[in-house]
Amino acid sequence: MKTRIFPGWYVVFAAHLLLALIFGAAYSFGAFFSHIQANFDAGRFSVASVFSLTAFIYYTTGVFSGSLADRISTRVVVSAGVMLLALGFFISSLATGSLQLFIGSFCSLVGLGVGLVYVPTVTAVQRWFVRNRSKASGISLAGTGLGTFIGPTAAGLLMQQVSWESTMRIFAAAIAVAGVLAAMLMRSSPQELGLLPDGDRQAGNNTGTGTAARAPAQSGVRLAEAMRTTRFWWYFAAILSGSIGMFLAIVHINPYARQLGVSPTESNLLIGLIGVGNVAGRLFLGSIGDRMGARRLLVYLTLALAILNIFWLGAHTFASLALFAMLFGMANGGCISLYPSVTASWFGTANLGAILGALYIAVGIAAVAGGSIAGLLFDVYQSYSTSIVLGAVCALMSVGFILMAGREARSFPLRAPSSRSFH
Repeated sequence: MKTRIFPGWYVVFAAHLLLALIFGAAYSFGAFFSHIQANFDAGRFSVASVFSLTAFIYYTTGVFSGSLADRISTRVVVSAGVMLLALGFFISSLATGSLQLFIGSFCSLVGLGVGLVYVPTVTAVQRWFVRNRSKASGISLAGTGLGTFIGPTAAGLLMQQVSWESTMRIFAAAIAVAGVLAAMLMRSSPQELGLLPDGDRQAGNNTGTGTAARAPAQSGVRLAEAMRTTRFWWYFAAILSGSIGMFLAIVHINPYARQLGVSPTESNLLIGLIGVGNVAGRLFLGSIGDRMGARRLLVYLTLALAILNIFWLGAHTFASLALFAMLFGMANGGCISLYPSVTASWFGTANLGAILGALYIAVGIAAVAGGSIAGLLFDVYQSYSTSIVLGAVCALMSVGFILMAGREARSFPLRAPSSRSFH
């Protein structure tokens, strides 16, 4: 007898493609960096600020994009985000006469585009699964790491043949076509199709199908209710402190390696290895979270980040730095895939988009702070040692905040019966 594939896995597939697309586009900025700097005769700080501001916008946009998708349609919101992202690349490719116009068009349109896709997509995956939530989340979020690796590589290869402006236009066309096609596979929840999470069947319904009216409604707390709990703010602090180390490593592992005499090619490869490890962590660690508990695994992986930062402190060769980059990427990728799963288990899925969007403001703050603080500390001490120790301390703080949030969870009743098993 032929087994029908649960539609939730099509949503996971679409989410994987969409996240690869948006973050491949966003992180391709590094490949354009020197060309933009030369075109506008601008300093490094001015050009680097484009990426930082864009990252801040797309992480903070999740507050209203998640809430908007909760109210209307994930497919509509995601499609709008894809088109804004494509438009951002196209208009920026035309803004070659003014750095201010380039910054304004790239930061606003690309930032809003990524923000409208990211949180609604991640939220939809959480709603389609309960037993396999961490696994599904890991597979979909692996697209982020894949895009981080492929986007800059593709941009670099294209710019060997055509100008950076033409490369941006090619990116715009690819984003519009592939993104809209993937968005068409998105569904906000299984209830839209009269289904249950994980493909479960309703009692008395042997076909596994039904109407949306007969499918149980999603349950959970509202954003305002969540924000009135200390658990929300402990978890916000955990994500903030845990993300600072990630951006610190991504921004500064290259100059750290160059300072040790590692070649430019190998130094660039270290960033790619973080991305490869990130994909592996999201793909393989998510299913472990389903077996041992998402929150428990998140604590272990965050603790591993602290230990790995200490290892980084003693890494002085390319081989040791490559090992650090892979392991750090894996642990960090696992954490990123588990953040939404833990959020869903604590707050339910009814208003998950809005709650995730509010929590991801922490990542936006970390995106700006991680690289900047490390750069400032290097300017003061002429060494990355203090910055690396800071990354380890932030990871340890994140562990403590997660444990505190877990303690608060029991004092705040959740109206979603399926979520009790995640505590």
